[in-house]
Amino acid sequence: MEKDVIPDFWDLSVIDSVLVMEDKFFLNSQTQVKLIGDSLLAVSSYRSPMVAIITTKGEQVGKIASGDFPIGSFSPSSFDVSEYPIIHILDKKSESVLVFNAKRQEFIKKIKLQLPDDKVIRFMGAKFKKLPDGFLVEMVSSIYDSYHPDFYRASGDQIYFFGNEGQIKNSIVDYPKEYKAVVGSMSPVTYLTMGDFGNDIALSFPHSKKVNFYSTNGEMIDSVALPESRFFDYNLHGADQILDFSEIFASGEQNKVHVPTNHYFNSIHGNREQVIVETWMNNKKTGEEYATYSHLLIFNKEAKKWSETSNPRNILDIGMLAGVVNDTLYFYEGSLMKSDEKYIKRAVLRPIED
Repeated sequence: MEKDVIPDFWDLSVIDSVLVMEDKFFLNSQTQVKLIGDSLLAVSSYRSPMVAIITTKGEQVGKIASGDFPIGSFSPSSFDVSEYPIIHILDKKSESVLVFNAKRQEFIKKIKLQLPDDKVIRFMGAKFKKLPDGFLVEMVSSIYDSYHPDFYRASGDQIYFFGNEGQIKNSIVDYPKEYKAVVGSMSPVTYLTMGDFGNDIALSFPHSKKVNFYSTNGEMIDSVALPESRFFDYNLHGADQILDFSEIFASGEQNKVHVPTNHYFNSIHGNREQVIVETWMNNKKTGEEYATYSHLLIFNKEAKKWSETSNPRNILDIGMLAGVVNDTLYFYEGSLMKSDEKYIKRAVLRPIED
């Protein structure tokens, strides 16, 4: 399909919503959510550092939390549950992969990563995957402020491959030209998005209008052009000057330093028939009117055709897409920004007939 063709409309319908019963522990907000099989959700938080395990019916069944083990505190930048009940946690604090057995509540081992001198693990929401022969880890620059254009122009590769003992092997994926061309400061959202498809991975910088597919050793095996969209803004917007974090932090409400917030992808999921991209789109307003909405871009693998949902939803209502089972999508909303309760929502996609 040509990328300038407007995609068909689909409808996203929520079919039920389940309240999470917090009778065993309290999870303060969420950073990442992932589906385990067809009956469990794993949710991470940096405010209460842990990875929580919850059934799709809302029952808490376990957690791997900082302070529960005699290894010191840790901060889960990301996690992998592909070998559940084994959980691999990417810990920025110790620059390590921590390995746990969630059912036995047991710490197994710590694998120290040999990080490059100019890189650190992303603070939260890093791309991370347990590989047959090691780990995939997203790194960011330790030299450039994330508001500075050089963060995009000169940081180099972001995805690094490590062996089972933490030794570095190779790296891929520099920022595309679209990001390097921006002159002013950009909002430091996570522009690189990853989808984990088991034997391969999808990586996308949305503003380059591509989803690229790689093998687990970093070899590109396919590339799909993203469609035009009635909602998602593919244009990158920067400030009219170069600022740094300290200036923005110190500006407060009096100076009102403004750095535009760009649209971005929050996650990529899929099944045998589809690739599903979850967008996060701010409404470009400020103050009490500011809001972020989400919709889905759906790629049919056989027809090689894109569709998009016609009804973007406030992320405080729909939450984060955790995964897909057959034709059912699972969302988790536990930000605590709208209510003190957390919900797991099941939804389905239906094409809208002309």
